[in-house]
Amino acid sequence: MIAPIVAAAVAAGVITGWCLTVTIAAAAMSRSQSHMMRKVRYWQAEASRAQAEAEQLAEAAMTQLTESPQR
Repeated sequence: MIAPIVAAAVAAGVITGWCLTVTIAAAAMSRSQSHMMRKVRYWQAEASRAQAEAEQLAEAAMTQLTESPQR
């Protein structure tokens, strides 16, 4: 009579442990993914700012190179 109860308790423990493990792993993956997406958005914005600054510098350099010297 005790053996089926023990077997059921062990099975319930294994299933509960598996569910907890899956839930915790899914939460960790979700947190990691959101952290990575924040990093990606940050570096995309930095790249856009750097590209805009490079374009301004290139335009200023071209303006200086194409100006005729007044001598």
